[in-house]
Amino acid sequence: MGIFDFHAGMTRVRMFSGRWRSCALAASLPFCTNLQISAQPPSEEVAIRAIDAAELRRETRLRGYTVTEHYSIKSSRFHNSAEMTVTVEYRRDKGKTYQVISRSGSAMLQSRVFDRLLREEGEMSRGEARQQTLVNSRNYEMHLKSEEIRAGRKTYVLDLTPRKASSHLLKGRAWIDPEDGTLMRIEGRPTASASFIAGRPMITREYEKPGDLSLAKSTLADSSSFFFGKT
Repeated sequence: MGIFDFHAGMTRVRMFSGRWRSCALAASLPFCTNLQISAQPPSEEVAIRAIDAAELRRETRLRGYTVTEHYSIKSSRFHNSAEMTVTVEYRRDKGKTYQVISRSGSAMLQSRVFDRLLREEGEMSRGEARQQTLVNSRNYEMHLKSEEIRAGRKTYVLDLTPRKASSHLLKGRAWIDPEDGTLMRIEGRPTASASFIAGRPMITREYEKPGDLSLAKSTLADSSSFFFGKT
């Protein structure tokens, strides 16, 4: 199940995506680039091309899914917290829609954080807005930094710098699968403030692969603001 922990001041927002109930892939569509990273350390250009190919493969083949997500937020200054569970349905032609299953905790955090978050996530999941959030060379300058072992597997680490200021693009690092360039982890701070409450939180997002496509599994955001403190 998914959790989004938001800390204002230090607000922690953690989102663990739930069990994937359906994942309809357009398997009949060919993936013409078919890039793979060799066992040897790749050139920076090859690694970037592999990331671009992996994002294109996901956008081309992923028709839709339904998932349950759980969100939680805690504010250190006011000792407030809130939780919410939602069903998320994504369709390529419509983006994301949300149905709230349950809520608890602070009404203020529910309205100012959760409701706003779902509204913005829905808007950013459609059309050109979605294309502007993808981790690819159109949206980011990328530089191959190093190799790391994560969960017993080798990964390649790239530095990311957004090509424009945005609350939906992170300046930080990405970890990719050496075999096919799919995302395994991304962390960093937005280059523009999302809101007065959130500021510019440190965001960590982990990915998993149901099939051959990389999808977000969990997100943790730690922030600090003048009014809310740590969230």
